[in-house]
Amino acid sequence: MKKLKSTYKIIPDLNLVIEFHTGILDVDTYIDFKKKLFSDKLFKPEMNFFIHHKNVVFSTTPADIKKFVDFIHSKSEVLGKRKVAMVTFTPNQVVSTTLYKKQQTNLNQEAEVFSTNESALSWLLTEPYSEKEIISIIRNLKNSLDN
Repeated sequence: MKKLKSTYKIIPDLNLVIEFHTGILDVDTYIDFKKKLFSDKLFKPEMNFFIHHKNVVFSTTPADIKKFVDFIHSKSEVLGKRKVAMVTFTPNQVVSTTLYKKQQTNLNQEAEVFSTNESALSWLLTEPYSEKEIISIIRNLKNSLDN
């Protein structure tokens, strides 16, 4: 598997950030990606996150996950209160995201791990939305990384 490639789309009307990742995820590369996302002019505090990890292999230790939790904690003013849905498929993905979820108690966020896009979106969004449109956005993000 290749090095981590990541992209995102911010949908202000839905107060939503969609992240798509593929490749081997290491903590430093992921933190660099998050810094870029947080500096985007469309990003606002209290936006919810849909994070697609189904195409990722986590190359992380419990210490790496703690490092990421500490990074997110240091950005709590930028992030505000939010919901984070992490979509996974493999045991490697479930273990890493669950470890993160268990450590994030002081991060002013609700985090859940899901196995389908639909269940994650249903939990995240209270406003009416087009599921097909969001699934299309996810597919387009994936395609942009495949090129």
